[in-house]
Amino acid sequence: MSLVKWAFIGLLVLPAAELATFLLMAALIGWLRTAVLFVATSVIGVMLLRRSGRANLERLRAAFAQEGIRGVHLETPGVAAMLGGILLVFPGFITDALGAALFVPPLRRWVTSMLARRAENRRRQQRSDAHIIDLEPSEWQQLTDQSRGRQRKPKRAADAAAKRR
Repeated sequence: MSLVKWAFIGLLVLPAAELATFLLMAALIGWLRTAVLFVATSVIGVMLLRRSGRANLERLRAAFAQEGIRGVHLETPGVAAMLGGILLVFPGFITDALGAALFVPPLRRWVTSMLARRAENRRRQQRSDAHIIDLEPSEWQQLTDQSRGRQRKPKRAADAAAKRR
């Protein structure tokens, strides 16, 4: 499935999952504590974004300007902090958990290696697909077992035989 389809599905499913998570947290720890935690994570996200500030934003812009989207990855200095802060600002506990995970170096390295593996697998798949020729049904014909065993005449010899007749 394409990235656009996954993004669309995610945009439809994420709010429902966030609401379910909020209700579950409220049932577990109480409504007031859940609401305070809900607001506190957004405030922490804003504080982290302010702390990372313009220097990380400039590094991100420079990496994007040099190499395009391929130059921006989680190991680029400041990218994980900015992305984590943005995810913390978004309301919801699922995005908060993902944002907080980006501040933990072992988890960040694991996510980076997983994304790199998936990108490499996608590149390999695209390379192998380059050797596939996709034909319409009118552009090919089925060969029987008998016709596979016969030798074909070279095209030039066949043209010369046709001219002699």
